Amino acid sequence: MYAKHRIDLRLLTYFHTVAATGNITKAAEELNIAQPTLSKALKLLERQTGTTLMERSVHGIKLTPIGERLQQHATIVLAQVGKALDEVDQLRTGGLGEVRVGAGPSWVRRFLPEIVAEMMQESRDIKVEIVGGFDDSLTERLEAGELDFIVAELPLAGVDENEVDKLTTDNLVVVGRPEHPLAGRKNVSAAEALSHDWALPPANNLARRKLDGGATTLGLAPPRPEVVSSSQTFLMTVVHLADLLLYTTRTQLKSPEGKGLVEMDVPQLITSREAGIIYRTPRLLSPAAALLAERLKEACKQDPFN
Repeated sequence: MYAKHRIDLRLLTYFHTVAATGNITKAAEELNIAQPTLSKALKLLERQTGTTLMERSVHGIKLTPIGERLQQHATIVLAQVGKALDEVDQLRTGGLGEVRVGAGPSWVRRFLPEIVAEMMQESRDIKVEIVGGFDDSLTERLEAGELDFIVAELPLAGVDENEVDKLTTDNLVVVGRPEHPLAGRKNVSAAEALSHDWALPPANNLARRKLDGGATTLGLAPPRPEVVSSSQTFLMTVVHLADLLLYTTRTQLKSPEGKGLVEMDVPQLITSREAGIIYRTPRLLSPAAALLAERLKEACKQDPFN
């Protein structure tokens, strides 16, 4: 039965390259093999999987729905194979190697810079790449095998607790500039705050979802922001310059971009959040990634707010 057949990793690599280029001729050149050889390899892979993976035309190739799904798996598998070979080499030579970490806005400013600097002072045999962004985009890159782990707000649901290390807690609050009409007022209602202009991250961001969910729970319409950006730095900067409200953590007020902004007293919209390390499944870390994760956990025990 074909479902029990093994897929040749070499054929999967060929398929991944063709799918990425969208053209067999270009893929053959990239793989440095003859085009007829590549075509035969693709047909063999289709026999191994028992299904058509791509449709060919004069304009190139188009993946079938099953082919698209296999391509998603191929991306993850080949990335993991590459990491495995790198780690074997690191263990063989005794080096720490490389680590790629996705970091939410607050982590780019706190904990990570100090920890990475310390690790670099201790060992030059390490390379660190920090990818900044909001939780949704980082999760996508983690699932694609591009990151070793991410440090960000923990998802509302859907993550195996065995693949998460909780690090910090904080509160999400309404923030604005001191000149904002709500600044200095006490016990502002959620309805009044939501009626003002907002600057917010995209709708799939966890903080945005909590704000929208809180409004809905209160029987109110979620805010329709006048400014939307995936850059926390941009959002905080524009809030300095205009009467816009932002929904972010209290610790962000201590950041360089947050300095000078103030919390609005809107008790109904205050929510707690947990942040931590989210790993891929299974949790396979390079020596460098394992060391960085341990240092993060140690630092957060001393200061569990971020």
